[in-house]
Amino acid sequence: MNITRFSDLALRLLMYLGSRAEPIEATVTVREVATLFNVPYSHLVKVVHQLGQRGLLITTKGAGGGVRLARPAESIRLGEILRITEFSDAVIDCSEQRCPLTGACLLKGALDSAYAAFLDTLDTYTLAEVARTPRLQKLVTLKI
Repeated sequence: MNITRFSDLALRLLMYLGSRAEPIEATVTVREVATLFNVPYSHLVKVVHQLGQRGLLITTKGAGGGVRLARPAESIRLGEILRITEFSDAVIDCSEQRCPLTGACLLKGALDSAYAAFLDTLDTYTLAEVARTPRLQKLVTLKI
């Protein structure tokens, strides 16, 4: 099971914000995070936009602007993040290319079931829990 680069960037950004001393009040710039994680600024802007539209981030423009968590990190589940950032809930798309097994294949159902179990497992973890990584905490302390 692979997640998209988009989801990877979303998770990294949210973990970084969740690891701050006051995650709800800590505002960081997209450029700061892009530089910190060595990721393209333009890609991270797209991630921030979607997370803002879906209510996970508050974005502020202008001087002193940036992004911050919209809710406490304890209330954000990892499965919720992936449901927002993964653009499909199907592991395979049987309609993209005509398949002679359509309607008689058990593979798609098995894969869909496994993906649902994957997300259910991620729902047992909060952003606050995964943001407690000691190395991340050290990185945040160095950047303040």
